[in-house]
Amino acid sequence: MNLEPGDEFTAKVDKITKRGTCTVKYDGEGINIGPVTCEPGRSVRLRYLGADSIAGTSIRFALCLTDDVLADGYDDHIRRHVSGLLPDRPPQEGEQTYIEIDKVDEYGLGLAVAGGEIVELGPVQADEGDLVHVVGREPGYAEVINARARGKRYEIRFDILRERWENLPVKRDESFTATIDDTDGNNLIAYVDGMPVHFSGDDAQIGQKIEGELIRFNRGHGIGRVIQVYDTIGDIEDPDHDARMQQLQQAGLGQEPFRMFAQRFTGVSNEQLPSNEISIRDALIGEAIRLGLAEKAESGDQQYPQAHITAIRHWVVHKLAAVLGQPAAEGNSEFDDVGWFRAALTERTGPTITFLGDVIQLSQGYYAPAPTRAVMISESEAVLVSGDPSRAFLDSGLDIEFRGLTRILTETSKTELQSREIPVQSKDEYIGLGEAPITTPATLREYIEQRPQGSWEPEEDWAPYTGQYYGFSVGGNPLVIEEADGTAISLWRVPVEYGADTYQLRVQSGDGEIRAVTVSPKYRKHACLILDSMAEDPQTVELTAYGEEVLLSCDFAPPRAQMRWLYAVGAEWLETSSYQLQWRISDTDADSVREVFDELPVTIIDNT
Repeated sequence: MNLEPGDEFTAKVDKITKRGTCTVKYDGEGINIGPVTCEPGRSVRLRYLGADSIAGTSIRFALCLTDDVLADGYDDHIRRHVSGLLPDRPPQEGEQTYIEIDKVDEYGLGLAVAGGEIVELGPVQADEGDLVHVVGREPGYAEVINARARGKRYEIRFDILRERWENLPVKRDESFTATIDDTDGNNLIAYVDGMPVHFSGDDAQIGQKIEGELIRFNRGHGIGRVIQVYDTIGDIEDPDHDARMQQLQQAGLGQEPFRMFAQRFTGVSNEQLPSNEISIRDALIGEAIRLGLAEKAESGDQQYPQAHITAIRHWVVHKLAAVLGQPAAEGNSEFDDVGWFRAALTERTGPTITFLGDVIQLSQGYYAPAPTRAVMISESEAVLVSGDPSRAFLDSGLDIEFRGLTRILTETSKTELQSREIPVQSKDEYIGLGEAPITTPATLREYIEQRPQGSWEPEEDWAPYTGQYYGFSVGGNPLVIEEADGTAISLWRVPVEYGADTYQLRVQSGDGEIRAVTVSPKYRKHACLILDSMAEDPQTVELTAYGEEVLLSCDFAPPRAQMRWLYAVGAEWLETSSYQLQWRISDTDADSVREVFDELPVTIIDNT
């Protein structure tokens, strides 16, 4: 074989074992390149290391230099199998290799020791002892290639370390105007075209515009002095979405950096991610909450796994702020009302990870991961309801499709899931379909007969349900249902000064006696739908084929059970149209959605 240790070459992935370990063929010889995530036939760039004897068998090894195909356990493969083949010396200029971080200094700069020599790595997002993929530069320096291991503003800070003054936006003794953006606890920090400049003292405040002078450089940043402080407030460097995407592109995440980041963070392919950025954003936040909860709960000393919201939030924001920006500060209602973290966790009108059941909200700000179960959508798809991160399920061989916060197990079956000891919960039980005591005219009559009845004592601010065609409007002339025996029934809202409004049925018997029967706000929608159907003017639900998808339209906000199933299958909310609420669902999920709406006293128009 015409390869020497250190030679770089390109080859196509030949075979991948069940554990993900890959081999390529070169001059007819097999070479082990470690665990990868791509399919056979993919071309990868490699560096030949040589052969080693394992269990009496000589095996050829090569490093895979194509970062986007590497599996999570690649560094373990290097430690276990090929570390002895790596040269014990600093990488030469242009040479790619893996190197272990020996130290991360106070500025977040990584240092390695190779062959007794110190190698500067620049700012890193890694820990001491981690292996990072690098390429050698001039003697004493190696550039981190893997975008996930690069620290903030990597290129400009690495240029400062390497004394590449010509690449910097400001030279020594030059003056500049900037805004104080941050502090490290001891110094104020301004970013001048991305270059961090530190100022000692307290001459200015964060957000204040200053004129400064660059004095010297130190460990990946500039040292400056404040010449003048302006009264005006400058723009703090907190990039918007487009700027963050440009930074990700510069970090090597391609032309669609948001989608590439999501693939790496969730562990699934592009085809298993949602088609739009809003849903990808939800998928990232949901997975980060599961990961953060798992890590923080594991590190606690509680008898049952749980973590406080502060610890979870800190973990999630640390991982996602570079991509999503900072969520709103506590008490700040100017950013998505409550910020993207709390919105996805508990506090928004749409789906939340607690409403879906992945995370359980406890008292005093604590949350717990929910036990794993699956809810079948069809014979080959199931909703994954679990507080566990996705990686464990993916590593076990299951396929997961992300649909916003929810996760769908695809190409599976009830039998397979049960064989994997994943409990299968019925759809009705998961959404609480049997919890409502009133679902039909017959059950409403039984409810009136069996519930405690009080005297009817309306007040001026009570408002009747009018039975109007859109929504569940109150105020105006009441919708009164007259039964064959002379009983007249109507529904009224009873305002409550502190707390949720309550509802009462006004029941007038044939002899003129009027009674009041209380209806929980939880079942107010059911009562309205029943009265509409008894008035022979039922609300409608329409299913319309739309390519490989189905549009679900209705002129009312569905009850909790139906909403939970819509969110569970990843229904995409569309804006109201012609006084209708609309969602887009997969055509493979239409039957299951129709089934849960069949439990309501509504007219279903099926155009699929």
